Amino acid sequence: MDMFSSSRDNRGFDWGAFIAGILMVVVAFLLLRHPAKGLHAFVLIFGIVSIVQGLVWLAGYSRFRAFFSRSWVALISGILDIIIGILFLCSYDIGGLTIAYLFAIWFFVDSVVGIAFSWHLRDFSTGYFIFNLILNIISLVIAVCLIFNPVLAALSLVWLVAFWLLVFGINQIVVSFMHR
Repeated sequence: MDMFSSSRDNRGFDWGAFIAGILMVVVAFLLLRHPAKGLHAFVLIFGIVSIVQGLVWLAGYSRFRAFFSRSWVALISGILDIIIGILFLCSYDIGGLTIAYLFAIWFFVDSVVGIAFSWHLRDFSTGYFIFNLILNIISLVIAVCLIFNPVLAALSLVWLVAFWLLVFGINQIVVSFMHR
């Protein structure tokens, strides 16, 4: 049997993609309607993930100790991850502020790297170089604005995730019908 054929026998309505798409669209609208609660949800998720990651590092410490001379790094990382996770869970404000600054710094670093790498475009096309440089400078200005306004950075993060969920959810719904 040919698994890659496009015969009608292999196709049907994709309920998994449809349900996932509907859930993503619903979550997107909830995030857009309640961005502060969305940020709290992000903080909660990051806090839990950080604690789990810390426990994984601590569990792996004994195995690393046998063959890795710097296994103490896993121990310290595990302890720090757990402390950060607990801090996030105990104070949503600190967690939200931390996430906002990390998001803004990520944009800043990405913009600086984009500016640095845009110089190679001069060899190919002056027009592309100038266009790319202008876009990266605009990105840098936005990143600086986000660093100096962490509330805007936090809201931007929630909105970006919401729009991504909306677009991806709609795509999943369309895909579910295309599999018929």
